[in-house]
Amino acid sequence: MEVSLPATFLGFARKKAIGVFCDSIEIPGFRKGHTPENIIVEKVGEGKILEEATDLLLKEHYLKIIEQEKLDIIGQPKISITKLALGNPVEFKAVFAVMPDFELPDYRKISKEITTKPASAEATAGEEEINDVLLQIRKNKAHFDYHKNNPEDKGHDHAEIKDDDLPELNDEFAKEAGNFKNLDELKEKVKQNIIEEKKIRNIEKKRAGIMEELVKNTEIELPEILVESEIQKSLAQMKDDIVRMGGKFEDYLTQAKKTEENIKKDLRESSEKKAKIQLIFNKIAETEKLEPNKEILENEIKEVMKHYPNASETNARIYVATILLNSEVLKILET
Repeated sequence: MEVSLPATFLGFARKKAIGVFCDSIEIPGFRKGHTPENIIVEKVGEGKILEEATDLLLKEHYLKIIEQEKLDIIGQPKISITKLALGNPVEFKAVFAVMPDFELPDYRKISKEITTKPASAEATAGEEEINDVLLQIRKNKAHFDYHKNNPEDKGHDHAEIKDDDLPELNDEFAKEAGNFKNLDELKEKVKQNIIEEKKIRNIEKKRAGIMEELVKNTEIELPEILVESEIQKSLAQMKDDIVRMGGKFEDYLTQAKKTEENIKKDLRESSEKKAKIQLIFNKIAETEKLEPNKEILENEIKEVMKHYPNASETNARIYVATILLNSEVLKILET
């Protein structure tokens, strides 16, 4: 966008800029805020004053122009002044990404086709699956008991634990494993957990299928700023995960024989898909006139700010509102 502002605008902005410098600098022999204009100009320099005047002009008029032109911009613009001289119009060029305009596919039809398909794995739990989980619980108990009884043995190989070392599977074991009344109750709990996990996996698989079809059937020219934002989010999450597990990102790069730029390239494809999905979800929310629950929104923002007191409340609001809206969109897609 190329913009030209009348010469008079610069004259007014220059006076404001001189006032800003007058209020902020001290000159011997004058009270702060009462220094004559010619002294301020001599002290600061015409170049600095015009620079400040231009900043004031852009702050005042740039957003007005964006609203007037009804532009839905993303991120911060790159602004370059192309003409700046007293008595002449101020000219500048602003380069920025705009929210892409695109047509939504028939998202209700797409979601219905996928949600009505039978699940690939029935949400049941067989005897063998239950026994596998119980065996793992017994192994975990054996590991725990060994270290409890042998605290000095730091190099014990858990693979060495044999069947004879495992606790007997009986009512007493069930009581110790989770305060169950007996072994039957523990088995029933394991069975229900397996079924719930399968239900969740089936839901996640269908969600992934819906998203895949939405992306496939939607043509969007993605602004690079959105893709880069998703890459940075994924990279930050990766770094946090590595640190949380007690490692260092630099050591991970060395071990993987990669640079940070290599990681960013690896993340690009999935980041493009995430950016596309979010744009689609945003448009579905707009089409369906969805809004996040205000009470839940405010409570969640408070929780975020409690855990991250140095975070921007505006960013926290955007983050929480996006999650809540995405949840509302998924409800529509899954019904």
